[in-house]
Amino acid sequence: MKKMILKLALTLFFSSFNGLYAQEMLREISLKEQIDNSTLVVEGEVISKTSFWSNNLIYTSNTVKVYKVFKGTPVSTIEVITLGGTVDLEAMMVSSSLKLKTGTVGLFVLQSSDVVNQTTAKSPSNSYQPYSAIQGCYKYNLYDDVAINPFNKKKGISTAFYKEIISATGYNYVEVSSFNTAELNKSLNQKSALAPSITNFSPTTATAGTKTLVTINGTGFGATKGKVGFYEADEGGGAYINALDSQVTWSDTQILVQVPSGAGTGKIRVTDAASNPTISTTNLTVPYSELNVEYDPGSGLRAYQTQHYGQSVAGGYEWRMYTDFFNDSDKPGARLAFEKALEDWRCTTKINWTIRSTPDPTDKTEKDSKNIIRFDNNAELASGVLGTCVSYWSGQSCNGTIEWYVSELDIVFDDDTTWIVDPGTPNILGYDFQSVALHELGHGHQLGHVINTNEVMHYNLALSEYSRVLSNDDINAGNDVQSRSVTSVCNLLDPMTNYAGTCSLSVEDDLLNDAVKIYPNPSNGTFYIKNGLKVNLQKATVYDMSGRLIYEMNLSGTSETSSINLTGMAKGMYLVNIHSENAFVTKKLILE
Repeated sequence: MKKMILKLALTLFFSSFNGLYAQEMLREISLKEQIDNSTLVVEGEVISKTSFWSNNLIYTSNTVKVYKVFKGTPVSTIEVITLGGTVDLEAMMVSSSLKLKTGTVGLFVLQSSDVVNQTTAKSPSNSYQPYSAIQGCYKYNLYDDVAINPFNKKKGISTAFYKEIISATGYNYVEVSSFNTAELNKSLNQKSALAPSITNFSPTTATAGTKTLVTINGTGFGATKGKVGFYEADEGGGAYINALDSQVTWSDTQILVQVPSGAGTGKIRVTDAASNPTISTTNLTVPYSELNVEYDPGSGLRAYQTQHYGQSVAGGYEWRMYTDFFNDSDKPGARLAFEKALEDWRCTTKINWTIRSTPDPTDKTEKDSKNIIRFDNNAELASGVLGTCVSYWSGQSCNGTIEWYVSELDIVFDDDTTWIVDPGTPNILGYDFQSVALHELGHGHQLGHVINTNEVMHYNLALSEYSRVLSNDDINAGNDVQSRSVTSVCNLLDPMTNYAGTCSLSVEDDLLNDAVKIYPNPSNGTFYIKNGLKVNLQKATVYDMSGRLIYEMNLSGTSETSSINLTGMAKGMYLVNIHSENAFVTKKLILE
């Protein structure tokens, strides 16, 4: 398989800029900015959910019981409206949308919502939407006393975090219903002494959203089923996502659990039926995650894998570019960068994606049987969102089960962002369009987030970083989805055929990436470059994250393994560029 490798170290001094990161293709919005632009700021808990259609999009109304009001009029319950959900055998997932579960507790930073439920022709009462999409909720981990969103883990909920909120609003909160995070934290930690014990789990590496089972052995789990939680990849860990009850088999000494979609590398938490929590001492490694549809067939909520099908006459999906994107007139260079990202996916996983040869006048996101690529209109995307992918799914009932398939895809990019579209070394401060496109296309390929800096689907991308190369895990995930997609949906819909077009990815770059490894990583100062295929290497250069060259070494004529000593350098991440005669590859190195 061929891969295009183009991770570049910038020569700009990015270290002087704060908050310039992309997660789920986001830029960070500070808590102060969120509060200043909000209508209502509350602490509360999601107690129920229901989804509905509005303007050919699916929304979910999350009923939140309010505990404290930090800004706005006190109210006992509100409806938080989020994009995405499931209605009958139709579902929709928006990659940048806030995803809430019943039982989620946290701080909600909200704006008024005017979304109308087409079924009732009314807006839900007391309805709001999160300000800055997925960043608009700080989810509580009460056991560790931390509030978490994609960019922040704020320790000390009732102490430091409350003070920060009050400092931003200028006045104290109003308590609507009793909820004491400090007492709950103390109680949970006391309960942990009475909690069941995890002896071990296997395997220690498992994929998410693929029905992969992990066996957890221990004692005192009890006879009644509790909950099994995994690090939530959307938040980068710290917050937990629970497996569905239908994914768990429970006994007093052993639990079998399917790793749920959205889980990332990190600890496993077991909570028994009496709410006593215990957390594993070791991490579960999650190399990749696939998107699932959650649907209740009448016997409880279940998770379903998704697949593509042969939608177009070419046996795949035809993407349509909105006029200015097609003409490359809005952000010149963006079209080529997008096409390179698309080619990378289809040439490594054989997903059958093509691009229509004429522009399309459709300039909106909705379910309309068109797979549209475009820039947004004004403030269409939520604050901080750089790009988003919308997956529309349809379910087909057959043979006593339901098969879910991708009925449509839309990708939207922020028009106001300063984009880097140069395929070479950039000379401006901005966000790399090809990296964002590759990530969002990964969501279109039905992949979720992971917690692994070496992968395109990693939940976080720093501004000074490029992610234009698919890792083996990214490719394995895509191949797994493609293996389902080349089979018919319920023997009713044509299967997707493998992409059979031409590919122009660099063979030299591909060989170099496969040939060269660096280890150990993380390193305490000394690390090694291993030239496994004995490619003719020229030099190695090491850059810090400000783009400053800190080390250069001539590799001409060196043996299979070369060492570099960075002892004394500051701890943190560095970029190691390794050059051959015709290509170069960049590896990330962490000094600790």
